[in-house]
Amino acid sequence: MEAAGVCLRCGKPYEPGDTVCYSCGAPIGETQTPTQPVRAVRRPPPPPEPEESAPPLPATPTAAARPSLPAVATASMRMPTAPATVRRRVWPRVLLLCLVVLAALGGAAYAERKLTAALPVASTAIYQDAGHHFRFQRPALWTLAASDAGVTLTDSDGVSIARVLVAEPAAGEDAAAHADALAKRIGLQAAPTRDFAGETWQQRTGQVAGADGVVRQEVILVAARDSTLYTIEFSSPVATFTSLDNLVFQPLLDSFAFT
Repeated sequence: MEAAGVCLRCGKPYEPGDTVCYSCGAPIGETQTPTQPVRAVRRPPPPPEPEESAPPLPATPTAAARPSLPAVATASMRMPTAPATVRRRVWPRVLLLCLVVLAALGGAAYAERKLTAALPVASTAIYQDAGHHFRFQRPALWTLAASDAGVTLTDSDGVSIARVLVAEPAAGEDAAAHADALAKRIGLQAAPTRDFAGETWQQRTGQVAGADGVVRQEVILVAARDSTLYTIEFSSPVATFTSLDNLVFQPLLDSFAFT
């Protein structure tokens, strides 16, 4: 026989021998939740969603994996591969650019040297006139024609001339008057005097068009010494005068001496 107690559903007391609670009608001993089993309805699981292709995230090292230092060091050493490849690709271009610049500079220097190069003179020799009036240094490859009046030097092309003449002055004629007479004949102008060989020389210069149509630079120098007039004449096409002046004419004046 069931002892007296309290209904587990509504909390009302019941008497011994009761099989149900007369307050709520629940069987004696029933819990507060229904005792009849409830049929569970099972639903099919939802289909799996497609996974997105994403780069894998670096795994967080666990406590056991943290001491694995060699693996971390190896991975960090591989990172400079891309910059090293870029440097290997850039260096050939830089080298090629440097070679192009050097070639351009070398070509420009060669062209400038060819344009400004003086005409070659193989060697020189000392000329002494037969009358022992003067001597000077001359280019050995130039043609020499001597006479009682002096000497004439002509280059291999026959277009440039260096001449030294000796003459007795006319009555009352000095170096300036003689220079003026020669300058007037071919149309030269007065220029500053020059000092060499111990004398002051009258100078006349100008450009003269020859019968062949070539414009030449003409220079005349006249000095008087021991009652004798000395005349030095230079003639060369304008295009080559500067080179010949450096190689032939100036060395001739620097080496000129009275004997």
